[in-house]
Amino acid sequence: MVAEPQLKVGAHVLVQLGSELVTDVEQAILECVKNSYDADAPGCIIEIDTAEKSTRTETGPASRLREFNRPFDTVQVTLCDSSGKELENGLSIPDNKLIQRRLAYTGRISIEDRGEGLTPAQLQSSWLVISQSSKRSNGGDKKQKTKAGRTPLGDKGLGRLGSMKLGDILLIETATSSHEPLSSVQFRWTDCESARTVDEIPVYVAQKKNDEAFKGTRVSVLGLRDLADWKRKDRIFDLTRSLAKLISPFEATSTFPVRVSLDNVEQSLVTITDEVLKQAIAEFQFRWEKGEDGLPCLTAEARFRKRLFTSKRTRKLEERTQLIFESDQGKAFAEHLPTDRRLSAYDRRDVSLFGPWFVELKRTFAWANIMPSGGATIEDPGPFHGAFYFFHLDNLEEQDGSAAAGIAIDKNLIKSMSGISVLRDGFRVRSQGDWLDLSAGMTSGSTYNMRVDNTVGYFALTGEQNYRLVEKSDREGFVEDAAYRGFLQIAVACRNFANDALVSARRALDEYAKTARVPKDASVAKTPEGSLQVVEDNLRSAHEARRAADDLAGELQKEIDKIESGEIDSGKLTGRALQIATSAIRAIDQVKSKLTTSKFPEFDLIRLRQELEDRNERALMLLESAAVGLSARGLAHELRTHLTEIRKRTTSLEKAIKRTDRDAQNSIVDLRAIRGSCNAIVSAASLIDPMLPRTRAVKESIDLRDLIEEYIKTRQASLDGAGIRTSITGAARTVRANRARLIQVIDNLVRNSIYWLRRGEAIGETDRAKEIKIQLTEFGFIVADTGPGVDVRYEETLFDMFVTAKPERDSGQGLGLFIIQQLLQLDACDVVLLDDRNEDGRRYKFAVNLGPLVKV
Repeated sequence: MVAEPQLKVGAHVLVQLGSELVTDVEQAILECVKNSYDADAPGCIIEIDTAEKSTRTETGPASRLREFNRPFDTVQVTLCDSSGKELENGLSIPDNKLIQRRLAYTGRISIEDRGEGLTPAQLQSSWLVISQSSKRSNGGDKKQKTKAGRTPLGDKGLGRLGSMKLGDILLIETATSSHEPLSSVQFRWTDCESARTVDEIPVYVAQKKNDEAFKGTRVSVLGLRDLADWKRKDRIFDLTRSLAKLISPFEATSTFPVRVSLDNVEQSLVTITDEVLKQAIAEFQFRWEKGEDGLPCLTAEARFRKRLFTSKRTRKLEERTQLIFESDQGKAFAEHLPTDRRLSAYDRRDVSLFGPWFVELKRTFAWANIMPSGGATIEDPGPFHGAFYFFHLDNLEEQDGSAAAGIAIDKNLIKSMSGISVLRDGFRVRSQGDWLDLSAGMTSGSTYNMRVDNTVGYFALTGEQNYRLVEKSDREGFVEDAAYRGFLQIAVACRNFANDALVSARRALDEYAKTARVPKDASVAKTPEGSLQVVEDNLRSAHEARRAADDLAGELQKEIDKIESGEIDSGKLTGRALQIATSAIRAIDQVKSKLTTSKFPEFDLIRLRQELEDRNERALMLLESAAVGLSARGLAHELRTHLTEIRKRTTSLEKAIKRTDRDAQNSIVDLRAIRGSCNAIVSAASLIDPMLPRTRAVKESIDLRDLIEEYIKTRQASLDGAGIRTSITGAARTVRANRARLIQVIDNLVRNSIYWLRRGEAIGETDRAKEIKIQLTEFGFIVADTGPGVDVRYEETLFDMFVTAKPERDSGQGLGLFIIQQLLQLDACDVVLLDDRNEDGRRYKFAVNLGPLVKV
């Protein structure tokens, strides 16, 4: 009779899974630690003994054991008969004959807990069934909680496979009560190489008297892999530091104490304690939860210590600190800060001179303000909280007095645990490198953002609230679904808030320092150009005064020479001397009259020096933006090459269809549409060319209406696709200007309108018909749209560098409006946000003043 066909799993698949699912030995250990957590254990002990040598003996029929005699690096296998005598040829033993398999091993790792333990039946149905887990949720619902109220961390039933990273023999010993027998299950990972299918792997099950009154579970791996590495010096410190990155390194979020012992040397996990975190120079706290309206929102808070503003790392910074903080402890600056325009975007702006935090900022973001405008679907991942801590590691102890207080900070510890961790119930979800892209802040043009090595932080998730976030089978991050995309969007919003708060507060200090030395009654020019004129006037008057002084001094010297030579009668000397003295006084008054009347010319010089420093800094920041332009030029060239080929192929196909099939008219229509798309791409790419540096020096007479109409034509495909209408009104004006700069101004304003029109519709903020209105005026033009308008928080800072209200930083870096303002100011022109408000109470009109360029 022919046997029924069966689907079986090759034994070697376990080796493949174990090697691919678990990254390293620390992750393998962590999987066992998670099982202890799920068993409601109060904690667990990891014990490693590299010197342990012992033998495990298994008894079974020859048919079950005789083919599994392959040794391992630290495990020797001996087959014996039932009396213990070594067999010379085990293959000749009859199938039903009982034999022994002796496994002599060296080295052991045990993960022991005092949790609930497992019954013999659970061992059979759980541990011995790969990918079987009673913790798995049904259909993405919440997992069932344990007796102690914990949400299980595991659910895939694959974590045990990681133990093969540790060694050869996997032994599980467990009891549900100190009075119950100790049940055990044992098998070898090396046997996976000899067995054809999984069910052939020998498994040894036993029970024995519970002499140690043990309750819980002990997972042991016998016969260690890479034994020499386990024995090397300082291995325990490396292990505990690595585990601390996986089992919350933050004392505040730690929920499960773990002790580690290696060759009788015990070590607790390295943790960043609350006392260490209190030494951070900046702290950011985040809560994602439902607001008073029942909708999810992000509450973000930033706190800065005074040390953030009192740096003395350079001579310039030391002088600034002395100027602002040493005379009045920073009182004047503290009074100025809450009113600084850069901080107007925050709901709360508190400043305390003598409290633990010098500045505290708070802002709330609605879900609609965080959602992207388009792309893949995202959803609320559930409530969670987080925190970032930013340190200045240079001379840290000396700055904050922590060493004197007995709280020495290990800079290497901060660096080794830097980055943002994602924790679920106190256990880290591994992620690849700088997953939140903190390093982007180091190359964004701002020197004030967070730094990778100086920042530690976490997002604290729970299995109960964030069950929609599903970990990958290899434990390297989350499955990239709608819930994860929602979480990532919120995390990016947290990062952006922290960087923006740092930049805003420190820029406020920079601006305040420019005027801090100037007395209130000092007359200082309002612009750098005005200050330059004052300095020039002082220099010119000084030259005139010197010439006058030289002339008068020469005349006086002649009179004095006459007196000394005796040419003057002695009776008239007194009168003549008085005349000379009177002439000297008049000469002094005449010289004084040549000097400028500016009361505080030295502050104009300070103003110029600061402006020069600022402009140098801006130039450096804009180098990266210039690099984008170079990339755009390369892209335009590449696009033309490809599009030429597409047009060529399209023409060829069109001719072939016409020759072979008269009914292919629909295909021809499609091909013509493709050609139209190609032309639209060419038009869009052609916008880049005029913006390139080689054309920026040329000025020409330009009809504004013609230029704007031509631009709109190149953008028509994108505008039509977005359902946006355009209108151009007003009389035409001719300007003598640089075409590249004007195109860049128009392009930036129109692109901003397109973005906010799309976003307003996408998040339901506006339901008006989408339209961009361009009005030609006597001195330029006005661009307005029917979108949501400018957020009131950004009205005063919209044209500052790196300021943007866009939640997706890929859509804007806060440079566009700043750059076009700078380009316009090169020709004494400007762009401003008009005071007019739309029906939502927001300003929405951008006026471009080209007055100096208008041809009369």
